[in-house]
This record gives sequence, C-alpha cells and structure tokens, in this order.
Amino acid sequence: MYPSQFCWTIFLSPLLSFDIFDLLIIITNRVSTVLTSIQSAEFHMQLLMLYCILLPGFPILGIEWQKMENPDLRKAMGMKTDQKGVRIRRIEPTAPESGCMQPSDIILSFDGIDIANDGTVPFRHGERIGFSYLVSQKYTGEKAHVKVLRSSKIHEFKIKLAIHKKLIPAHIKGRPPSYYIVAGFVFMVVSVPFLRAEYGKDYEFDAPVKLLDKHLHAMAQSPDEQLVVVSQVLVADINIGYEELVNTQVLAFNGKPVNNLKQLATMVEDCKEELLKFDMDYDQVVVLETKTAKAATQDILATHCIPSVMSDDWKV
Repeated sequence: MYPSQFCWTIFLSPLLSFDIFDLLIIITNRVSTVLTSIQSAEFHMQLLMLYCILLPGFPILGIEWQKMENPDLRKAMGMKTDQKGVRIRRIEPTAPESGCMQPSDIILSFDGIDIANDGTVPFRHGERIGFSYLVSQKYTGEKAHVKVLRSSKIHEFKIKLAIHKKLIPAHIKGRPPSYYIVAGFVFMVVSVPFLRAEYGKDYEFDAPVKLLDKHLHAMAQSPDEQLVVVSQVLVADINIGYEELVNTQVLAFNGKPVNNLKQLATMVEDCKEELLKFDMDYDQVVVLETKTAKAATQDILATHCIPSVMSDDWKV
C-alpha cells in the first residue's frame, strides 16, 4: 500500500508554521521511518514532487550593477588601490536587499569570495565567471554574507535571498488570465503569456516599445504591484471614440494611482462620483458617466457572451 493524500496531510498538518528548510528536514525524518518498508518508485516520485512544490525556486540578488574597471570611477567611489568590486546601480524595492544596501554601494565580496572589478569571481582552474553564479548556488530563503563599501567605509550584511518580483511576471502559474470589464473596456494584467498571446513568439520585437521597456527595465515598487492595461474595447455606444485603445497602460483612476487590477476594480465598483475618469499612458484620458457606464456593462457582456464583469480571482 502506497502513501495516500491522507498520509501527506498527516505529515504536513503540524508543520505549517516552520521555516521551509526546517520543514523539509522534518518531512524527511518522518518519511524515513516508512522508507524501509515502502521501497517503491512511486513513493520516491511523490516525495520528489513534494520537495519541488515546497522549494519555490532559485533566488537572485535584487540589484543592477556596474563594472568598476575605470580607475577614475574607482577613485570617485572612494575605493583604495587594493579594493575591487562592482557598483550598485539600482535595487529592487521589493527585494530584501533594499533594507540594507543603497545605490552606489560597492559590493566587495559575496559569502567571503572577492568580486573583481568586472563582476567576476574565480571558477575552475584558471577561469572566472560572473558573481551571479554564487547566488545561483543558493536556495530561496537562504542567507548570504555580503561585504560592501559605502562612503569609504566597509559594511557587512547578512541578507535573505529571495525570488525576483517582476513587474511583468514570466508566468501566471497556470491560472486563467485576470480581467475586469466596465462599459466595454477590458482591463487586464500584463504578463509574458499575455504579451506572447497578443504579439506572438516574437513579442520582444513586436510589442509596443513602452511595454517592452517596462518588461525589461521596470521594477515593482510593492509586492502587489501589477501593470494594468486596457487590452481592448468591446465596441458600444457608450465607448464611441475610444475604440482604438489597445494594450495601453492605465495610470490613474479619478486622480488615484492604479497599483493593481483588484484595486482598480474596487475603485470603479465603489465609485459614487458622477464621472469615471481613467488617465492612460501616452497622455490619453477616458471619461465616462458613472451611472450610464455601469448600466451599459451588462448589455455589453450579454452581447459578447461574457459571464462576469471580472475574473473569479479578482471579484470584489
């Protein structure tokens, strides 16, 4: 008899408050008692799958950095002749590093290994490799010892490594796309699957420049920040003149910045003002009468056989 779902519940139920690595150790100890009597490939596969679920991936250092090969730049940064490292250009606001590191800090070493001015560290005999290799040897949640130079003084930090929070995520974890509709305006969250669906496999060449710039360079300012766009307009009398809006970012609603799709849906649904005003990218503005827009929404949904004004995950 093989371990069932019930068995996994028994293993996991008392462990929910543990750190992820403590959790893995305890699970391993618990299952080790049955490994002697259950030596099946299926059981080992279930255990491996459980590990894959619990380990959320490999971390990165949430920074962008600059080489320090120029001697004048090193002098300006207060580096001594025997000091080497790389300069931090930007730090992800959502990364743990943002709590201790600062732009223009010089990273001298990572876990005790010195970083050269070109950003490399020793690898195999006579070879060098980018210091991100050292980060890739860690697991999410592990800590690393980082030494930095700031204003000619050395500081040392222990930082907890985490997964990169992308403003435009690489995947949506198999879920259906999130959406919200009012007056025929279809608001959606931009992700790589969204870009691929809209512009094909060559989306990095065919997508609008502003979306690509945010995809490649923008940093999320908070963990729940999303890039919300009007993906299309379902043509109706209420939205005449706005039909050409396609994949344009929504910056603000009635003067309040839009942080994510759920926040936008909540603000629109709760709006008691006479007008709905959306400030869009490219200095475009959409204005609709509140009462008329909400009344027209149901007719537009019925015309296009859409069951709900919003996806299940963002219902307010």
